[in-house]
Amino acid sequence: RRQPKVAFYCSKVEEDNLFQQAVNEQIVNFVQSAARLRMETYIPQKLSACHETKPTKTAVLEALEQFESASSTEDIDVTDSNTMSQIMTSLEGTVFDIETMLNPVEFEKDDESNGHVSFITAASNLRALSYGINPVDEMETRRIAGRIVPAMITTTALVSALSSLELLKLVQSAPLRTHRNAFINLALPFFALTSPLPAEEIVGVNGKTHTIWDKILVKEKKKAANMGGITVKQLLRKVEKSSGAPVSSLSYGPYLLYANFLHEDDDELMGKPVAALVLEACLSGDEMCGSESEELYKQDQEELVEDLEKKMFLDFMAVAEDEESGEELELPPIRLIKYARKNGQSLSSGKGLEAA
Repeated sequence: RRQPKVAFYCSKVEEDNLFQQAVNEQIVNFVQSAARLRMETYIPQKLSACHETKPTKTAVLEALEQFESASSTEDIDVTDSNTMSQIMTSLEGTVFDIETMLNPVEFEKDDESNGHVSFITAASNLRALSYGINPVDEMETRRIAGRIVPAMITTTALVSALSSLELLKLVQSAPLRTHRNAFINLALPFFALTSPLPAEEIVGVNGKTHTIWDKILVKEKKKAANMGGITVKQLLRKVEKSSGAPVSSLSYGPYLLYANFLHEDDDELMGKPVAALVLEACLSGDEMCGSESEELYKQDQEELVEDLEKKMFLDFMAVAEDEESGEELELPPIRLIKYARKNGQSLSSGKGLEAA
């Protein structure tokens, strides 16, 4: 039978060696996995936990020695007619209870420790190599054995349909009581629909509450965009108008952009565009030494600038001071939506404030 093209750029000798190496590897895998499954078929139920761990070479040799010593008997002369008749008589009276001798093994493709997929992969690869077909790995065997295609057109289709129904309810602003959580298992089959719980409310400043899904939306106006973008002072004023409390600090990811005890009287920072301040903070890393490191650092900076320019919005976190208790509480996330220009480019700044 023809051999697969394992290495078309190799010489004939090297190609034969690679092919033989692949065959030998599959033979070893087949013998190991087949021996294990055969052992598990005959092992007593009370010892079923013994094969969960991989035996050592010493343990195997000790077991073989014990088996040989226990099974060693004096030589029997099978040519003697009396001896043969005794053996035949004993065999005829023997009753084998197959149900108690064999332990059925149920195929489970998702358990990597049971060796089921390893056996199927090794057996199929040996047959594939015999016909010049390239072998596959265990993941491909698991995909075929699990019938992924039927699963995709059943469970996945059902989940997609249910998700689409919930999306329609959300678009129509349907009340929460009309929404449903779905728990489905087509193999059982099992279908259960429950009503979702409302999102947990978080107490904010001045007794106001919000959830993790709420955001303070600030939309950038064209006028502010043409002037370079909404400034820090403008953004803070809009956030304070929405929350009803003065902002103590403003941060973008791990970067602290504004703190009232540091920058309240800093006119330069307050008049700086927010997008420029974010870019400056992101590029504030230590300079790299060496020509190669400097080149990589410069490339990373260019990619960072490009990513920030492509963003249609920027998300910030803010902390405000409660006027009643004087305690600092976290505000809902602030999303600054950039003004979208006709040519597809955008600059950061802000329009009116909307609370989601």
